[in-house]
Amino acid sequence: MEIYDKIIKYSGYLASALFITIGFIVSYEVIMRYIFNSPTVWVNEISRFLQIWATYLALTYTFHKKDFIRITVLYDRLNEKGQKVLDFISAIFVLIFSLFVLYFGWLIAYDSFKVGRTSSTILDVPSFLTEFAIPLCFGFLVIRVIVEIYLFLKDLFK
Repeated sequence: MEIYDKIIKYSGYLASALFITIGFIVSYEVIMRYIFNSPTVWVNEISRFLQIWATYLALTYTFHKKDFIRITVLYDRLNEKGQKVLDFISAIFVLIFSLFVLYFGWLIAYDSFKVGRTSSTILDVPSFLTEFAIPLCFGFLVIRVIVEIYLFLKDLFK
């Protein structure tokens, strides 16, 4: 699991770096457009591409760090065992949803790769390059959720 934990950690770092990069290239676009009156043709598509990858790379990292958004009205009032039960139930829902997204995301990305679908912009970027982020990152999330469920059940039955 040590390698997998490093993958999760560095996916979070990579997501952060991508978000920072987006900030720089969008700032560059603003400067080029409004100061030099010379807009770029690539910033919009590249920033969208990076945002998709950054968002999905951060997915497993936030689950691993237990930083998902949670409604705490009930959660904070429960004892530790009650919180673990709610975490387990939410992990089951996350697992079901993630498996669904993984399966259909793979079908979409594979279809784009197979038929050679590209973006409708001047850059003509292959669509599977952005679409592949979904099955890859949800695959990582499925593994992480299964680990969390295993740890919960191991803790429950010890």
